[in-house]
Amino acid sequence: MTNATGIDAWGAWFDGVELLKASNLSTVDVKKAKKVNVAIVGAGMSGLMTYLCLTQAGLKNVEIIEAGNRLGGRVHTEYLSGGAFDYSYQEMGPMRFPTTITLANETYNISDHQMVFQLADELNRLNQFSKNLSVDFIPWYQSSPNGLYYHNGIRLPNGLPPTVAQVAANSSLKVPTVLDASTQELTEKVDEALPGQEFMVEMAKNMFKAHRDFLDGGLGGLPGDQWSEFAFMVNYLKANLNDTDIVAAGSNAYSFWDDLYEGLYFSATTWRTIDGGLNRLPLAFHPLVDKHTTMNRKIERVNYSPSAKRVTLQSRNSYKDSFENSTHDYAVIAVPFSIVKKWRIPDLPVTISNAIANVPYTAACKVALEFKTRFWEHLDNPIYGSCSTSSDIPGIGSICYPSYNINGSGPATMLGSYISGGQWGGHWVATPEAEHVKYVLDAMIEIHGDVARKQYTGKYNRRCWQLDPLESSSWASPTIGQHQLYLPEYFKTHNNMIFVGEHTSYTHAWIASAVESGIRGSVQLLLELGLVDEAKATVEKWMARWIDV
Repeated sequence: MTNATGIDAWGAWFDGVELLKASNLSTVDVKKAKKVNVAIVGAGMSGLMTYLCLTQAGLKNVEIIEAGNRLGGRVHTEYLSGGAFDYSYQEMGPMRFPTTITLANETYNISDHQMVFQLADELNRLNQFSKNLSVDFIPWYQSSPNGLYYHNGIRLPNGLPPTVAQVAANSSLKVPTVLDASTQELTEKVDEALPGQEFMVEMAKNMFKAHRDFLDGGLGGLPGDQWSEFAFMVNYLKANLNDTDIVAAGSNAYSFWDDLYEGLYFSATTWRTIDGGLNRLPLAFHPLVDKHTTMNRKIERVNYSPSAKRVTLQSRNSYKDSFENSTHDYAVIAVPFSIVKKWRIPDLPVTISNAIANVPYTAACKVALEFKTRFWEHLDNPIYGSCSTSSDIPGIGSICYPSYNINGSGPATMLGSYISGGQWGGHWVATPEAEHVKYVLDAMIEIHGDVARKQYTGKYNRRCWQLDPLESSSWASPTIGQHQLYLPEYFKTHNNMIFVGEHTSYTHAWIASAVESGIRGSVQLLLELGLVDEAKATVEKWMARWIDV
């Protein structure tokens, strides 16, 4: 799948698939094509989605090879007491799905995330609506006017920090941010250059077309992925270094694309999450994949035979073991580049090799703490869900209360710290777990009062994704130029290998990104096999329902 075939790797690639001519059955042996041996390496969401698409397209010989002992990859719900419906859990990976956004009094679906809801519907149908396997969505509360604002030690007479609503009503409760006139002027110039509300609508309707438009001239007429935030401000807007450092806020080496799509998502009007935890999404795949999945098989080497046109995967369970081999017609690599870069793989073209070696990843850490009750829901200004509590305590980041089982009884788990980037992910990795958890607990007591100390059950979970030997990262964060350069490479099949995962998509860090990549990788393989009708049917099923094709 390349631009030469009419498939736009920088934009709405599925439009090009729809325009392809149907397969010539006299030149394609469909039965033979559907018997090829395909290994999907990795049972995260992109690997699982690839399996579903390929098997529903009629491929008969597809297997999943997973290095760990569970499905889901970076989808990771931690249950601190009981199970899914005892409701003392937190999401240590993805947490939520932006659903709709209201702009100029009109509400739009955020279309790229709708395919996740469609996937849940499909799994529920395939599992015959089994209660044990159901994937059901409930509201996620992203913001609350009663979230606490704890900055500079400011407290009310009742001992608690002011709420978001109280700060909005009384500016004396807020720590003022004073910007130089030149900094404010730069902020206004950047806002003026960036696409406005019409582009927000376009992203909501078709993120892929919006991405292409951003590359073509989305930065005030300039190509969006050729100007880093630093270069645009300093070299184009002629800003000084200090103003640029303040306005870029650490994103100097990146394009504005991340700011734009994250800005859309976090401006969402409504959100959803999965009742019982996001783990229930990969859990629902078990009946479909268990007979075709090998667990605890860690791939470390890949070989390719040009004469046989086959891929050999070499794996072992422990570094003390000898390698075991398996040979396949194709391998779909659904593993983050943070891991693939450690493999020994056959010579690849320099551009895809550079993508594997050079795409950076963000480090993130989360600490979840369990309490005897949902005490935050019983404050004078109760907090129901949300990540609205903020603090200037270093290294804490976001604080999120559960959006499920509101007003329920029994223990509940707060996300006491969720922090990424800014070197904090790496800092906390170097800190012993007990020390890190104690730091977060002390911060929660400082913010919420002694009730947090009294209610703490002693149960916690810390997950710093850099410490995960199967991930070594949280999500991909391409730097300037890497989207424009590397995206077309992901649409090519290299030595009978196809690369999928959120790192190969147009957006990053979201389940929708992984799901989209699995659809794209499946269509890519189907076209490689000459199964054009099946590829078009896959696009019709998974992309056309939500996005105009």
